[in-house]
Amino acid sequence: MAPRARKTASCATISGEREVVSRQQGRQLMLRGCLLSTAIVDANARTLERTVYDLGFLQLDSINSVDRAHHLILHTRLDGYSPPMLARLAEKKRSLFEHWTHDASMIRSDWRHWWSHRFIAARERLHKSAWFQGQLGRKGNACIEEVRNAIRDRGPLMARDFPRPPRAAAGWWDWSPQKSALEYLWRTGEVAIHSRQRFDKVYDLAERVYGDAVLHPPREKLVHWACSEALMRLGAATPRELVQFMHAVNIKEAKDWCAASTASGNTLGVLLERGEGKRIDGVARIDWKKRAALQSPPLPARLLAPFDPLIRDRARALDLFNFDYRFEAFVPAAKRRYGYYTMPVLAGDQFVARVDLASERKEGVLRVARIWKEPSVGVRTAKRDAYAACERLAHQLGFRAELPKSVD
Repeated sequence: MAPRARKTASCATISGEREVVSRQQGRQLMLRGCLLSTAIVDANARTLERTVYDLGFLQLDSINSVDRAHHLILHTRLDGYSPPMLARLAEKKRSLFEHWTHDASMIRSDWRHWWSHRFIAARERLHKSAWFQGQLGRKGNACIEEVRNAIRDRGPLMARDFPRPPRAAAGWWDWSPQKSALEYLWRTGEVAIHSRQRFDKVYDLAERVYGDAVLHPPREKLVHWACSEALMRLGAATPRELVQFMHAVNIKEAKDWCAASTASGNTLGVLLERGEGKRIDGVARIDWKKRAALQSPPLPARLLAPFDPLIRDRARALDLFNFDYRFEAFVPAAKRRYGYYTMPVLAGDQFVARVDLASERKEGVLRVARIWKEPSVGVRTAKRDAYAACERLAHQLGFRAELPKSVD
C-alpha cells in the first residue's frame, strides 16, 4: 500500500492539491469578519467600542443624504445607535483617531503607532506634489510654521479660524494655504483631529490630543501586523485584497508575507473560488473552515452604506456575491442607472435589492424613491426584505419611512 501523503504547510490534501475556499465559504468568511453574521446587539459604550475595534476602522464620508457613511455602518450593526455615541468615544475617551487607511477613516487608537510609516511617506509625497505645493503657495514652509505656531499658542483651531486671502474659487479642492498647511501637519502626524464641529475638522497638536509620542516600529513588523489584521477580518484573501484592506503595505510586501506565513504554517495556501469557474491563489486563516461553517442566527434584512466594509471592494463583492455595485453620487444624473445615494439590501448572505433614498430631516421622513430587486430574487421577497430594511433604518434615524408601492 502506498504511504499516505503528508499534509504540508501549504495545505496540500492527500491528492496533492490545495484546498478550495468556495464562493459560499468566502461569503460566510466575509460576513463574519464584517460582523454581519451575528445577532444585532443594543448600542452602548461597550458594544460600540467593541464593534469598531472588531472592524478595525470606519470609513468616513461627508455626504449626508441619508446619514454619514460611518454612522450608517454602525446603524447596520447596532440597535439604538446615535452619532453622539461615536463622538464621545473619539473625542472624550480617545479610543479612536482619524487618519487614512484606504480612505479617510476613524481608526482604533491602539493601532496609532503603526501610522508612523504613513506619516513619513505622506511628508515625502506632499513635498514632491506640485499640486499640493501650489496649494501652499510660494511661501509654503513659512505658512506651515505660521499654522503650527498658531495651534501651539491658541489651542485647537479649524481652517475657518485663519483668514482666507481673496482669490477666485477653483472647485472642490480649493484649499487656502492655511487649510493646506493644516492638512499637511495632520497627514504627517504633527497634529491630530481634536474633534469635529458639523463635520468640520478641529485640529490640535497630536501630543496634546493623545499625550504620547508615536513610536516607529520596524517595517517588517508593520507588514506582519497589517497583513495579519487584514486576514483576520477577511478570512481568506489574495495579496491584493490584503493590501487594499487599509493600504499600509505594497503588493510585493504582501506577496512575500503570504509566502513566508504559509511556509511557517501560520496561514494556509488555498485556492479562492471567485466568479463562475474561476480559482485564484490566496491565503486563509488556519481556522477558516470552522469560521465558514458556523451557523448564523436568523437575521433581519439590513441596508448597507455605500462604503460598508462588505462592499467597499467592488470587485470582490461581484466575485463572491454576484453583486455589481457602483456608487453614483458623482455620476451625472443623466448617466445614473439607479440613483444618487443607492444602498444595497442584504438578507442573510444574499443581496436581494437596492434602494434609492434620502432623509428629509425637517419632515422626519426617510423617503425611498425607488426599489430595484436583484435578478436572482423574486419580487415578493425583494419587496418584503427591502421594506423591512428601510423601516429598520428609519426607526434607527428617528424617522418614518415613506416607501414606494412597487418594486422594479
